[in-house]
Amino acid sequence: MRRPTPPRVYDPQGGRPPKHGGEFVFGQPATWGDPQAATTTETTRFGTANASAWDRLHPRSTRCSAGEGFDGELPKISGTVIRLHVDQLPTGGDPKPVWLWWSKTDGTEADIDRCRQSFLRRFDIEHTFPLFKHTLGWTVPKLRSPEAADRRA
Repeated sequence: MRRPTPPRVYDPQGGRPPKHGGEFVFGQPATWGDPQAATTTETTRFGTANASAWDRLHPRSTRCSAGEGFDGELPKISGTVIRLHVDQLPTGGDPKPVWLWWSKTDGTEADIDRCRQSFLRRFDIEHTFPLFKHTLGWTVPKLRSPEAADRRA
């Protein structure tokens, strides 16, 4: 990810102005800088949940995957990168941070906290459905004829 383009300053030697700002590497905290918004919330299932957000970051596009014949400079799609980290998992596993991309910029702390709540709610719901399907037998194939049973075996 890249930060916004810095303001152009006069350079007596000339040269091309930069197209991208500094680099933001997910695995290197030294490149993050201070977050624009951060929240800390106590939860019953996850312990302390921290959400940090860095605003106006964009991926460095090197090619257009939308199709052939794209002329001109590739667009910069800025957004907010959110890092979620919790103290514990309900399963007792080792919690790893989760990175989210949000297409909105200039988010407030309330917006960042809402993104954290939405992600955790969606995570719980999406992992519940496979369990229900398995328990109800919805994952078992429906064999409608003896030939289908022979092919299945």
